[in-house]
Amino acid sequence: MGSVTEDNDPQNRLLGPSETRADSCLRVRCWTCYKPEKLCLCGRVPKVDNQTRIILFQHPRERFHAIGTARLARLGLSNLHFEIPSAPLTRSLALPSDVPPGTGLLFPGPGAADLATLSAPECPRGLVVLDGTWGQAGKLYRANPWLESLPRYALSPAAPSRYRIRRAPRAQFISTIEAIVEALRILEPDTAGLEGLLQAFDEMIEEQMAFSHRAPRLPLRKIKRQDRRV
Repeated sequence: MGSVTEDNDPQNRLLGPSETRADSCLRVRCWTCYKPEKLCLCGRVPKVDNQTRIILFQHPRERFHAIGTARLARLGLSNLHFEIPSAPLTRSLALPSDVPPGTGLLFPGPGAADLATLSAPECPRGLVVLDGTWGQAGKLYRANPWLESLPRYALSPAAPSRYRIRRAPRAQFISTIEAIVEALRILEPDTAGLEGLLQAFDEMIEEQMAFSHRAPRLPLRKIKRQDRRV
């Protein structure tokens, strides 16, 4: 497990010596899961031998988000391909379109078939999942018209999202890891370890909430605009 310090983080430079957001051990991050070393997830996420290939496309701005759930899928799923748009200077969100045959897109919307209603021959062998906020996921979708050519699938969760920190635009919308687990439960119900992924998700949320309560973000001081009149 590698680590990197946050001494150059602009957010930390806003704080004085007596105004640290957390103790010093929380400022060292795990280079694998991007969580503070004390909250590292790497040894707590179960390994899942999933048969359905998950192709995870992530919006660039989501990569280092403290409560992003794609990291749980990357740590736990054995059959996963992960990709981030690779043109940061041009801000292009273009993604590679060479997905294997039998791959569908897990994204709600018009024409999406409910995964739970499919017969075995109709089930996809792989799923593209877009990771980010709902706005970011929508941008990824619009920036890659080839996604429209994939069969489109949706979920009908029996319970609302357990993602208590981020608010979804609709009650039936769930986080990335919840969507992946829900889909795999439908497509391969005998696969072991899926519940463990959700347990790791719950722990991550609980720890983040406790950390935020103990070390709240300090408000930025307002800078008085100077009067430029001569």
